[in-house]
Amino acid sequence: MTAIIVGVLATMVTSPASPADAADGRAFDPGMIITDEVFYDSSSMTLAQIQSFLNARVPTCAGGYVCLKDYRQTTTSQPRRSEGCSAYTGQAGESAALIIYKVSRACGISPRSILVLLEKEQGLVSDSTPSSRQYRLATGYGCPDTAACDSLYYGFFNQVYNAAWQFRKYRANPTIRAYQAGRYNTIYWHPNTACGTSRVYIQNQATAGLYIYTPYRPNAAALANLYGAGDSCSSYGNRNFWRLFTDWFGSTGSYAVHSLLQPVWTSTGGATGTLGYATSRHVAYSDGGVGQEFQRGWAYGSAATGAYYTQASVGRSYIALGGPPGVLGYPTSNPKPEPNSGRSQRFQKGWLYWSKATSIHRVSGRIGTSYATLRGPSGVLGYPLAAEVAGPDGGAGQRFQYGWLWTSPTTSIHRLSGRIAQSYVTLGGPSGRLGYPVAAQAAEAAGWVSQAFQAGRLYDSSTGGGIHYTLSVLDEGYRQRGGPGGALGGPADSTRTYGDGFGQRFAKGWLYWSPDAGYQVVSGAIATRYAALGGPAGRLGFPVAAPVTADGWTTQAFENGVMHSSRTGGTFALLEPMATLFAEAGGAAGAYGAPAGDTSRYADGGMVGRFTRSTLYWSPATGLEPTVGRIGVSHAALGGGGGILGYPTAPQTGQVGGGLAQTFTKGTLYWSPDYGIHYALSAIDSEYRRLGGVGGMLGHPVDSTRSHVDAGFGQRFRHGSLYWSAATGYRVSRGVIDTSYRTLGGPSGILGYPVAAETAEAGGGVSQRFEDGWLVWSSRTSIDRIATPIGEHYFAVEGGTGGSLGYPLDSTVSPSPGVLEQRFEHGNLRWTASGGTVRF
Repeated sequence: MTAIIVGVLATMVTSPASPADAADGRAFDPGMIITDEVFYDSSSMTLAQIQSFLNARVPTCAGGYVCLKDYRQTTTSQPRRSEGCSAYTGQAGESAALIIYKVSRACGISPRSILVLLEKEQGLVSDSTPSSRQYRLATGYGCPDTAACDSLYYGFFNQVYNAAWQFRKYRANPTIRAYQAGRYNTIYWHPNTACGTSRVYIQNQATAGLYIYTPYRPNAAALANLYGAGDSCSSYGNRNFWRLFTDWFGSTGSYAVHSLLQPVWTSTGGATGTLGYATSRHVAYSDGGVGQEFQRGWAYGSAATGAYYTQASVGRSYIALGGPPGVLGYPTSNPKPEPNSGRSQRFQKGWLYWSKATSIHRVSGRIGTSYATLRGPSGVLGYPLAAEVAGPDGGAGQRFQYGWLWTSPTTSIHRLSGRIAQSYVTLGGPSGRLGYPVAAQAAEAAGWVSQAFQAGRLYDSSTGGGIHYTLSVLDEGYRQRGGPGGALGGPADSTRTYGDGFGQRFAKGWLYWSPDAGYQVVSGAIATRYAALGGPAGRLGFPVAAPVTADGWTTQAFENGVMHSSRTGGTFALLEPMATLFAEAGGAAGAYGAPAGDTSRYADGGMVGRFTRSTLYWSPATGLEPTVGRIGVSHAALGGGGGILGYPTAPQTGQVGGGLAQTFTKGTLYWSPDYGIHYALSAIDSEYRRLGGVGGMLGHPVDSTRSHVDAGFGQRFRHGSLYWSAATGYRVSRGVIDTSYRTLGGPSGILGYPVAAETAEAGGGVSQRFEDGWLVWSSRTSIDRIATPIGEHYFAVEGGTGGSLGYPLDSTVSPSPGVLEQRFEHGNLRWTASGGTVRF
């Protein structure tokens, strides 16, 4: 990177070109040594052209030397570099021409620039006797003027690759370098600082890179003797680069401003003005317009629009969007300053807006027109934050710093801001429940604001009420009632959908709408309890009438029942038809008393409700019947209408001895002050009633019906027990026999069900036959069981208790398998399967 000064001039100066082709020092422009387009044109030479060029510079190499045209080296692979070099694949024995070609393509540097750099630094291109040192320091990379060269970068490939990469790094990070394009720079004439400095306006990045690589400017003496030496303050590196390039390849590139663009270029200060020098040829577009790149921007023009320039982020974004043939068309104004050091520019089909905080975004169409009308970034919306987004039905929206603009073919364009804008986006924007906005935000009572949409309205409170939406059908009724300043107050939640109807909670109540009942308000304790029961989605359905107050109770009718509420009695729901039947019976002032609980349904469709003076049951088969007192409590404990007794079928009735009874679909409950409360299931109760019930032979139940084997039943009463099975029918067992029978397990025990009534025996005794034997009792022998095989013989052959054997003295026993024996007063009986029953 060293400057070429007098001491090494002989190495670097080549023979002058022919007078027709020779460079003229008067044409050297220190601010534009070479254009970016020429310096970075990696496609300017093919591999074959590079090799041919080297062959032509040194047709014959001196004996014992390897000239550049014949030089080969094994190269190392290089990774892709973030500053702009793509990956380089190394290989063995690459020629110098191939190395130059591959590096130029990988790093985007013109092979012509590399060839000139090799000649400028070490004279390698034209030297027929090159030394190893020339190859080692081929491009002067890592060789500062004030120190020795860095051995890390020795070698031809290292030098060529790193020099190309260095120029890419200059371009990738131009603002951190000592010399920068687009401004005046102080440049020394010579490494000897006593020679002084000069001010140079560097016009482009390639020129800035050459000054960074070789940081001196040729003086007049060096330029006057272009192929020789100047004076003691002359430096030659950048002079020689320009001269060599011009001699070998022609102009280093300077571009005329197109005539269509001259007005804007001239009006903005020409070469030293806003745009600076042209850095490329103009581009012609199919419609007759043109565009051209300059040091500090771009200019575009057409007959229809005139000429305007673009710069910086706006200009780059415009190019990315396709320039004049793209989505924006030609610019129709120059860049305009905006708040906070931002910029904007108008084009035929829209605007571009940029600020450091928000980046750059396009605004166009109806949104662009409305945004401009709202004074763009200076207005209520601030800068755009994102690109336009498509909405349903051909609509669109765009986000800005302080809100959104939304439009559709059928709704015009409207602005959303603040929390309403945020909530609207959260709800899905126009694709959500509300559709597109149809009006601007409006102030409401009590600190609320609202905004109307196709399918509803959003309400926002500045006083802590939150933000909620009301769908159109419900919003109509809400606004009829005064909106936030009306009887319902502000929204406390958003609209909920219930089937084909709607409901919404407000500060002072709920508003519901259904196709059949229209708008209905529910408030106070009824509203709270109704919502807890699921509202319209619960058991009651939609409200169908306004509340009515009487006798200290407020009632409100719903599709499937009535809500009752009082300040002291609570709030309860009565389902139909119980609600109607309760009202017909006098309501809270009637015989049943006031509601004390919600109506509950049973699985079979029946229902139950608690009241202060009774519990009401209803089923389609039984209608409405109450239970009260002890019987009501017991019935409820047994599962009520869905329990073991089912629904009441008649009111309570008085019984003998001051008792009470009530019949149900599956039995009867009996109560007496002496024996408590017990139920008799229908299978037992029907026979019990036939036998006279409480006043009959059995008296009051002392236990409830029990289930036994073979789907039979049994129940104990004051004067005996009643048993039933399908095989044996109804049988009564009383007294000591019943006591012993129950001790033996009753129907589920050893004897099975009774099959006959109790029988009087000789001497005042009694007996009763069962499925699997007898029980026999007398006052002198107590009670014993006789098994069936022995009992059949005992009664049929021996004459039973009046026969010769008398009463049994104990129960049948089995001394061994297959043998039964029993003792009687006057003898014994034994039974075996093979011998039957005999005395022993």
